[in-house]
Amino acid sequence: MVGVVLGGLGVMAGCAADPDDSLAAQQATTPAVLVTVPQSQEEFPPNGVVSDVLAIDNNFVPAALTVEAGTEVVFLNNGRNDHNIVPPDDLTVSEWGVLDADFMPGDSYSHVFTRPGTYVYVCTIHGTATAGMFGTIVVTAP
Repeated sequence: MVGVVLGGLGVMAGCAADPDDSLAAQQATTPAVLVTVPQSQEEFPPNGVVSDVLAIDNNFVPAALTVEAGTEVVFLNNGRNDHNIVPPDDLTVSEWGVLDADFMPGDSYSHVFTRPGTYVYVCTIHGTATAGMFGTIVVTAP
């Protein structure tokens, strides 16, 4: 009996938040934009600027990021779980994003955002575009 109880506790402990996951799961107060919205057809070359987004268990930090076009955004999986980064309008990540097989704990993924617009992304394992694990990158013209 004790072995069964301890085994159950082990499973429950495995689902607990990471110590660095100080934020509760996000929930949008207004509906998030569900598609990538390019504001311009103009593309800008890489500018050498790098911004980081952490994927921790239950959140992206920062959840909202504003960068100039040409910025490389590096996503780092600092959580204990596999995650993915998927634009809600492109679940096959044909334009940008990474699936969980390539974004396990300790992995990184980067993308240079060359066109101004609003880019919403979600971890489909842990959220939707309006609740749980989602984020937004606003890309402005330089």
